[in-house]
Amino acid sequence: MRRQKRTSSGSAIAEFGPAMFIILMVFFFPFLNLIGMTVEYGDCLYLNSLVLRQATLEHLLKMDTSAVPPTLTTDLSCSTDPNGSLNTIIKAWMNGGLGQFASSGVMPVQTINVDLTEGTPRCKYVHLDLNVECKPFLNIPFFLRIPGLNAPMMFKFHSRGVIENVPS
Repeated sequence: MRRQKRTSSGSAIAEFGPAMFIILMVFFFPFLNLIGMTVEYGDCLYLNSLVLRQATLEHLLKMDTSAVPPTLTTDLSCSTDPNGSLNTIIKAWMNGGLGQFASSGVMPVQTINVDLTEGTPRCKYVHLDLNVECKPFLNIPFFLRIPGLNAPMMFKFHSRGVIENVPS
C-alpha cells in the first residue's frame, strides 16, 4: 500500500480567521473609535467657541450707581438661567448634527465668571469652563473600562474672552 504525503499548501488559511479577529478587535475598531474621538473633540471645541463668543457679547457687567463711587457688578443670568442665551446655544448644539454625533445625551455643563480685578477699567475678561461628556463611536467589549474606547470621555475646556460691552 502506497501512502501519499500531505502537502503543506493551504495551511496558512487555517490561521487567517483567528488573525483577522485579533486584527479587527485589537487594532481596527479601537482605531476607528480614536478617530471618532478626535472628531468629537473638534465638535466640542466648536461648541466652546460658540458659547464663549456669546458670553463676550452679553451684558455681563452693570454699573452700580447706588455706590459711591459707582462700581461694576456682574450679572451672570445668561449662564445660570436654564433658558438663558448660553444654555439655548448648548441645547441647539445638542439637537443639531454635531451635538447628536458627539454628545452622550448628557447636557454639557458651562460656568462663566468675571474677575473684576483682572484687566483695565475698559477691558474686562469673561472666563468660561465647559465640560462635555462624549460617547465612543463604537461600543467595543473590553474587560476594562477605557474612556474613549468603551466608556464615555469627558472633555474639559477653559477659555477666556474680552467682554465687548463694558459700561463706562
